[in-house]
Amino acid sequence: MYHQYRSQLLGLATLLSGSRAVAEEVVQDVFAAAIPRWDVIDNHEWYLKRSVVNRVRSLGRRATRAKHVPRPHDGVTGEPLIDETWRLLRGLPARQRTVLVLRIHLDLPDEEIARLMNCPEPTVRSLAFRALATLRKELT
Repeated sequence: MYHQYRSQLLGLATLLSGSRAVAEEVVQDVFAAAIPRWDVIDNHEWYLKRSVVNRVRSLGRRATRAKHVPRPHDGVTGEPLIDETWRLLRGLPARQRTVLVLRIHLDLPDEEIARLMNCPEPTVRSLAFRALATLRKELT
C-alpha cells in the first residue's frame, strides 16, 4: 500500500511545502498515522491526500507562529520541473498554492478540492482565479 500511493503523495507534499525533505517527512507521518486505522478508512487515497494537505498546512501555520518561515532555495529537489514550479508557486499564499497544486498536479475537480480543503466550492474557484492572475503577472 505504501508504494502504491507514495510517489503521488510525495509530489503533492513537495509542491505544497517546497522541500523534498519536508515532503518525505510529511508522507511518512501520514502513513504512520493511517496504518493503525487502515481497516476503518473507507477511501484510502482521499484520506491520504487530505492528510498530506492538512499536515503541510499545519507545518506552515507553526512556522508562521514562530515568526520564521523558511524559504527554500531555488533548487529544492534537483528535479527541474518541480523546482521551476515551486519557484513560481512559493510567492502565492498557502491556500492559493494548495488549490493550484490539487487542481493542476492531481487534476482534481473543484468539488474534490473543496472537500480536501474543507471550504466551499466557490472559495476554491476564487482562490484559483486569484492565483492564476498572480502567476500570469509573474510570467509576463
